[in-house]
Amino acid sequence: MINYAAILTILIITTFSGSAGALALKKGMNDLPQMSLKLVLTNAWIYLGSFLYILSAVTNIVLLKFLDYSIAFPMTSLTYVWTVIISYFIFKEKLSIRKVLAVVFIIIGVFIISQ
Repeated sequence: MINYAAILTILIITTFSGSAGALALKKGMNDLPQMSLKLVLTNAWIYLGSFLYILSAVTNIVLLKFLDYSIAFPMTSLTYVWTVIISYFIFKEKLSIRKVLAVVFIIIGVFIISQ
């Protein structure tokens, strides 16, 4: 028996941590006054982003145990939805009609594929 609540939770953790990881890495790189290995290795945002990426990969592997690849992989496109939302609030990026429509289409696509 498939526990849909558990799968949904794993999916949210996978997609949100992947998106948040990328955004933490961006923040870390934006904070660097210049590119140097020492500055990268001493930046907490880089470590947070790396941890979140690893969390996303591990939970994605777990997700693959419960779902067919043809369903699980397209569902990870929800990462893009989180990215648009987080970018809007954290980086104050603009939300164009195109971006909103793209997010809506991704959500619709994920819903259709999951049925």
